[in-house]
Amino acid sequence: MIKKMISLALTGIVLISFVSTLSPQKAQAAAMQEIAEYWAPEFYQDVNNTYGYSADYVTNFNFDGDWVGNNNWENLGNHPLKSYIYYSVVETLSHYFIGYYNYHPRDDGPTVFDKHENDLEGVLVVIRKDGTTYGSFQLMETVAHNQFYQYTNDPSITTGADNIDGGVLFNGSHPKVFIQSNGQSPIGGHGNYAYDGSDAPGGDGIVYYYGDRADVVNNASGNYTNKYSYDLISFDEFWDRRNDIGDGHTFGSWGKLDGDTHQKDSAAMPWVWDDSDDNATFAGDFLSDPAHMVDTHLNGLGSFSHTYVNHPYYSHRIQIHSVTSLKNRDPFGGKSDIFVKIRVNGNGVSDDRLWKKNDVPTNTPYNVAWGTMDATFSNQYSEHYNDRYVNIPANSPINVEVYDSDGVDGNDEMGILSATPAIGQTVEWNETITSNGNAKVNAKIWAVR
Repeated sequence: MIKKMISLALTGIVLISFVSTLSPQKAQAAAMQEIAEYWAPEFYQDVNNTYGYSADYVTNFNFDGDWVGNNNWENLGNHPLKSYIYYSVVETLSHYFIGYYNYHPRDDGPTVFDKHENDLEGVLVVIRKDGTTYGSFQLMETVAHNQFYQYTNDPSITTGADNIDGGVLFNGSHPKVFIQSNGQSPIGGHGNYAYDGSDAPGGDGIVYYYGDRADVVNNASGNYTNKYSYDLISFDEFWDRRNDIGDGHTFGSWGKLDGDTHQKDSAAMPWVWDDSDDNATFAGDFLSDPAHMVDTHLNGLGSFSHTYVNHPYYSHRIQIHSVTSLKNRDPFGGKSDIFVKIRVNGNGVSDDRLWKKNDVPTNTPYNVAWGTMDATFSNQYSEHYNDRYVNIPANSPINVEVYDSDGVDGNDEMGILSATPAIGQTVEWNETITSNGNAKVNAKIWAVR
């Protein structure tokens, strides 16, 4: 590894550029695939012939022989639909976070609001590393129409920012997952939930099981009587094309598959998924920072690490070490109540729910750890940590913004630090004074890919 340090005295920024000849994620790919195969869900796919059974089948995005997004609706009936599920694995010191993603060329329904080209929903299976070959199942989160649902059979796991929605049925090591059919107006089709053992809605549904073989469905009739093997495809096939953006490309915009039928670019990738009412999680956490998402949603997780040891699916890591108030900004003459908002490419990924310190004397540094001190979402996290993992386009602006929390006349800005690191660079602020001189910050940003 070659490193070069350039000190920029005027801005207080240190840039460290590096080149690595080895990708540790790729070196572990075989082991990660075996873990994904072992826990691969059994999917109970409801089907609805009103919109054509084939519109409910899972397949690969390039089923039609290309990686163009805006011709998949039209090409649905022109090619065999081999059964595939995409997978990703992210690993911390304590857990595996295994994503499984079901892709459908059409999301169809009775109104224009239900219809769009391409669809992607998914499941996150959370596995505790317990010293055995494949670990032990702890919980599962599913995605249905921008809402996340939590399921576990462990009575020690309790509600955090989100509710527990039920338990999980298994076939051996494979959790059972229900996939909606098209026509589920007004929320659209193909949402994922834990399967509860009930009959297929409308009496017709098929079962997909992991069999290391991509079958083509030839009979969708019957109440889950017809079963088909699916094969797994690495999510890298999408991830590696994330910058292939434009009309007639894979993506129409950042994190949105290119589509032009009924609604434009409506199918989102997990690095932009967002449940708007699950408290202190942010867009993209499902893939970019799953440890933060799960530890926010639930309590009672036991030993739970936020230190990633295998994580190929983030672009930037942002770490806030400490904040110091240099001015009292309370409108009534009191001391500042400081918090940090990290803003990436214009979108916030931290706020006073994660960390805040009330009545801060000036010139006194305070160490930042999420959920501590006077955070409005306090005492939630299983361990202290102070970083956020995000996915944004290369060369995007990143702001660290300090505020005085004030419910009377709005939050008072205490200054901003801003950087646009290039891929492979690290930005470091050491006791750096913010733009308006009201605070100083110790923080670090890694732009890794």
